[in-house]
Amino acid sequence: MTNQLVMAIGLGYAVNDRDQGREHPSVEAALHAFSPSLALSEIEKNKATLTFHSYDEAEELIKATYKSCSDNSALLTEEKKLCFDIILIAGDTDTPPIFAKAANILAGAMQERKEQASLYPVQVYITKEIYQTLGPQYQDLYHSAIEIASTVVHQRFSADAQRCFVVSPIGAEGSETRKRADLVFERYIKPACETTPFRPVRGEMMRGNYIVSELLDALQSDPMVIVYLGPPKLGWNPNVMFELGIRITTSAPYIVIKDSTSDGNPYDLPFDLKDNRVVDIPEREEEKVELAAIKIRTIRERILASTQENQWDYLYPGATIDMKIGDLSEAGSRFTEASRELETLFELKGIIGKELSPVIKQLLEKMPSCQRQPFIEEQGSLIGKLLVPGFGVHSAHATVPIVFQMHQKYKGRAFLPIIVRYNFNKLTNVLRLRVLYVDVTSATKLDDEKGYYICALTGDRGIDLSALQSPIVGSAA
Repeated sequence: MTNQLVMAIGLGYAVNDRDQGREHPSVEAALHAFSPSLALSEIEKNKATLTFHSYDEAEELIKATYKSCSDNSALLTEEKKLCFDIILIAGDTDTPPIFAKAANILAGAMQERKEQASLYPVQVYITKEIYQTLGPQYQDLYHSAIEIASTVVHQRFSADAQRCFVVSPIGAEGSETRKRADLVFERYIKPACETTPFRPVRGEMMRGNYIVSELLDALQSDPMVIVYLGPPKLGWNPNVMFELGIRITTSAPYIVIKDSTSDGNPYDLPFDLKDNRVVDIPEREEEKVELAAIKIRTIRERILASTQENQWDYLYPGATIDMKIGDLSEAGSRFTEASRELETLFELKGIIGKELSPVIKQLLEKMPSCQRQPFIEEQGSLIGKLLVPGFGVHSAHATVPIVFQMHQKYKGRAFLPIIVRYNFNKLTNVLRLRVLYVDVTSATKLDDEKGYYICALTGDRGIDLSALQSPIVGSAA
């Protein structure tokens, strides 16, 4: 008897074209393009299975699949883009039923997701048995349980889901505090984040003897924070209250969850916590299921209301970009905020959460070839100046704009990225940039000597005031 993980993978086109009679692509060819050493067992041309000894091995292939789809998003038309459905189950790989079960769940998943293929080209599901064996760093990648083909599974959050940082007491492994924190996360917080833009991530993965830099960065920068105060009968947890205080000072959205009573007795919160951001939940697990559903809905409504209250209106397309300095993989650099206008400018949906590199790659494809390298070189130079003390913001301005050679709306127009705010966290090596993209078409010309387009909005030459005439003084009537 050999217990392993079985993965079933299905491949199709993002655009549903069954009526056009298009032939299904080969899943073997698609996977071998970025992972040539895989040993696949073909079910059909577009479906296959393979086995793994551990979840870590499976996770490597899942990540490679996401990266491949992201890298190709700018190069392929909607009709040619591929989408993957991935199922992961555990069982005895010496017997055929485990493979048949994986194929059955895969067929159900592929049937259910017709309308989501173009937006989410990779969909991953793991069974409940696998989910329960994973640590928080992996569990936090997956939604609450659902059912497909009569099997309980957990679907992976989309790659562009924004992080919702969760603060709560942790306690030792197996302690009542830990059990309660896990229950609140699984029963209330994770279901409440369904149908919102957020993926809840527990803060325990960032804790040590001191508040580490990643924790501080999350409290200050994550678009949403949920704080579970823990059982009040044990007294307020000092770490939780301290972290909540940090979040309050940022004026960014947060939700507080507390037990409704302490051993059945009502209690009050500190006076400076606003009631409209606090949700009471049942103190005991065995209380009514209907009440839990109401509380989940209430938390979700508070999340959505808080994010709407903090939405910005933009005069120009804009974004917030976190750049992980020194990360050679470039996977740590991504868009943490983006206006709807920027999606129109970049002709790209769902920019928030996307890695920086594939977005820039897609943007370069829309520019004249002469403009691409100068644009990349100047942007790199600007980042370097921001990181070196003493340069100051006045020496870091862009002159090489984005020029669209291909664009449905902005073909022939130029946009200059302007850094209006920046902050470098030395502990996390994250450079946070606030960037606006301003239409500078009227001030952009082709530099014949350099061979690419330059924006003349900035420069060292002063204004010629010699032609300014003196005011004309009229005589008194």
